Amino acid sequence: MVMDKRGQVPEVPSPARVGVDALRMCDREIDTRIKKLARKPLNALKKMRLQLAEVGRGVQFGSGVRIPRGSRLGHFCYVGSGFDSPSPVSIGDLCMVSTSVKIVGNDHGVDNPALPTRLDFQWRHRVTTIGADVWIGHGVILRSGISIGTGSVIAAGAVVVKDVLPNSVVGGNPCKIIRRRFSDADWSLYLATMGVDDAT
Repeated sequence: MVMDKRGQVPEVPSPARVGVDALRMCDREIDTRIKKLARKPLNALKKMRLQLAEVGRGVQFGSGVRIPRGSRLGHFCYVGSGFDSPSPVSIGDLCMVSTSVKIVGNDHGVDNPALPTRLDFQWRHRVTTIGADVWIGHGVILRSGISIGTGSVIAAGAVVVKDVLPNSVVGGNPCKIIRRRFSDADWSLYLATMGVDDAT
């Protein structure tokens, strides 16, 4: 059991996966041979330094990212500069997390009349889970402990306080569903192309 100032660090689920064909597409299009050779030792060093549980093939890190220990990052995901989370995350294959994305602690109590808000902290970790092939725009704020479904898109500047269903385009403050990303027919094609059986 790993402990820190927020208490016990929970087990982080494995990242949401896509199929081999989708990974091969990314392998050909994203990483040149030289990038692959350079990225492998750099990512191994980043994994060790940040004490991450998993760093998939082809992961790209922006500068100044704060990814808590025990986190798991899927293959070919991108975590942009300024990413910050107080608790571990599971980021699925092929995700793009833009710059200045923040996950906030969800740990301030406001319902206790016998305690000043300044002192009403509920220190505990909540794992945030991001499905496969999710795109999170610049400056998004996510509440710790929520789940973002596979294939979803979150518009820049959104404030997300609830789970986001797969195949959703969401935005705003508070975040609302704008539309489904794909029609039923296109969603079926998308799942087959991505090699995803269960889109969570």
